[in-house]
Amino acid sequence: MSIWLASDDCVVTPGEFVAEVAHFQQVLADPAMTLNDKARAYALIVRHAARLDPRDAGFERAGVALKEALSAWLCCREAA
Repeated sequence: MSIWLASDDCVVTPGEFVAEVAHFQQVLADPAMTLNDKARAYALIVRHAARLDPRDAGFERAGVALKEALSAWLCCREAA
């Protein structure tokens, strides 16, 4: 287990994760946010992805959301 994750706080539900990705996409679209702000938001998404339980019913949906977040982040980086 990563030193970044405490055993007490290892679970993020797929629904919570999908909502976080939606918020992340809003952050990317906000022109007032700096690239560093956007990078921190992406790092948070990645850390939370590590907390997903693959046995949860919505795990596949969360995986799709993670792929969308990565695609949005790459597009944002290209535009910068």
